[in-house]
Amino acid sequence: MTALRRLSPTGPVAIGLCYAMAAILIWTGFILVSRAGTLAALGMTDMLAIRFGTAVLLLIPLAWLKRQQLFNVRILVLGLVGGLGYGCFVYSGFERAPATHAALLLPGLMPITIALAATAFAGERKAAKVWRGILISSSGILILLAETLATSAQYWTGDLYFVLACLCWALYTALLRAWALDPWTATVGVVVVTAMLYLPVYMTLLPTSLADVSWTMLLSQGLYQGVLATIVQMICYVRAVQLLDATRMGALMALVPVLSAGLAVPLFGEQITPGLLLGMTLVLAGSVMGNMPAGMLGRFRGKR
Repeated sequence: MTALRRLSPTGPVAIGLCYAMAAILIWTGFILVSRAGTLAALGMTDMLAIRFGTAVLLLIPLAWLKRQQLFNVRILVLGLVGGLGYGCFVYSGFERAPATHAALLLPGLMPITIALAATAFAGERKAAKVWRGILISSSGILILLAETLATSAQYWTGDLYFVLACLCWALYTALLRAWALDPWTATVGVVVVTAMLYLPVYMTLLPTSLADVSWTMLLSQGLYQGVLATIVQMICYVRAVQLLDATRMGALMALVPVLSAGLAVPLFGEQITPGLLLGMTLVLAGSVMGNMPAGMLGRFRGKR
């Protein structure tokens, strides 16, 4: 009976996969929209302010209702890691490296870093196949980094920022799993903590390029960064992690490089280099082979 419930179209695994796919599609758009913003002269400081400024304005009523649940050490840690830390590093990366690099490094490294963090902080045990998949994915990342240093050293700092962003997100994911927080509480908490810590500094001390960008670009960035990428995507992501697990969600993130890198080429005129193509192939193969649950492939075959 339990097995039938898991296979049901409305079972927890099926629902978790729906949340996961929504998060993946939004994350793909996040890479493309963020790169478009930096190409339009928005800096890291501006992108972070747009992301959390828009989100906190929308979430003020809910933050007030949940105010007694938001001010504790766990929410503070999640905000520092998954909000401020991730945001600073990822937008710094978009300033310095093309979207194709982000498409590989962000979702490509996440299965690796999430698996390691989930083992260390959430107590998830990994089979030998997971570590084999991590080794394959790691080789793909190393190939891209080696090609970057050999042919275009100007991008290495951006790639490093993407690596640091992945480490922040992996820790955030593992802590979500370990602490089992309500999705809305976790999302509102991250937004409120990040906005309270960052926006006063941004408005008083940091440079801004908002005046150099069109209202159309600002509105589109606010909608995507503040609503879809921060609120909707985080709710879907937290729910997927809870219904599946951190490692399986990390494996599904391997779909993002294929979607976002493929779209970055026609949208931004970026090139698919041999190292990027090989690295993407290895990352996708390693993520799927290493982290896909053993019974899932059999279930898909049985449905055909």
